[in-house]
Amino acid sequence: MEIVSIIAVILILLTAFMFSPLGLGGGIFYLPIFLYLLEWEIHLAILGSISLVLTVSIGSRMAHAKGGYADKDVAKIGIPFALIGVICGTVISSKLINYFGDLVIKLAASLLLIWVIISTLNNIFKDENVENDILNSESIKINSSKKYKLLCFFGGTTSGALGIGGGMLFVTFHRALFNWKPHRAAGTSYIIETWIVPVGIISHLIIDQSGSELLDETGLWILFIGFIVFLSSWLGAKTAIKIIPQDFLIYPFLVAIILSLIRYSIDIFSYY
Repeated sequence: MEIVSIIAVILILLTAFMFSPLGLGGGIFYLPIFLYLLEWEIHLAILGSISLVLTVSIGSRMAHAKGGYADKDVAKIGIPFALIGVICGTVISSKLINYFGDLVIKLAASLLLIWVIISTLNNIFKDENVENDILNSESIKINSSKKYKLLCFFGGTTSGALGIGGGMLFVTFHRALFNWKPHRAAGTSYIIETWIVPVGIISHLIIDQSGSELLDETGLWILFIGFIVFLSSWLGAKTAIKIIPQDFLIYPFLVAIILSLIRYSIDIFSYY
């Protein structure tokens, strides 16, 4: 294995460990690793990214569910709409890349990151971090059902289009809409992600037909890397749940998003 590949694996494992407590699959970092460090083509980078997001989502979901931080009833409301969205996003992504190249994907990702940063800062400055324990699945069905379904569809579409799990969106939606603490927002988001990411992978395999290309690029290493990423995400989430205060998690979440935006911005400006 070349030194660049070793560095990429280390970065992937660190991303899985650090992002898993935040409700993030790490796709927003995996994509730049594949694009800029390993110099993969955009369609292959998206498939590789979303494949790793699946392993992170499974490991993190297990840790959050065991800690009692996953609301299955709420997740069930949004899953069908997120599934429809991820298929739509995969088709949209394929068409946009064919007609406009990867610049449009990077622009879309940058705009999305800006929105997440603004929403996160808004939550911090509003100082409304007390968890709403009264808001259960029944009250969500009555008060927020339509909006939540629409947001889940948007999150699924973004996941399919950009090769991410959509965690940064679903966490932001849960915190903004239901005023949840980070662990509950993350745990519920991972339930949705473990449903939509496999559908996204299958959609990309059918539309892009890049599965054999991914195997040619990685060989059987992809299976081993997927397994250790799963372990890393499970350990990261379990460790954070035990020792890190929930309110603190919003700050590394914000830093990760800002760093991603900076990297995309540099690449976008290089086109001009």
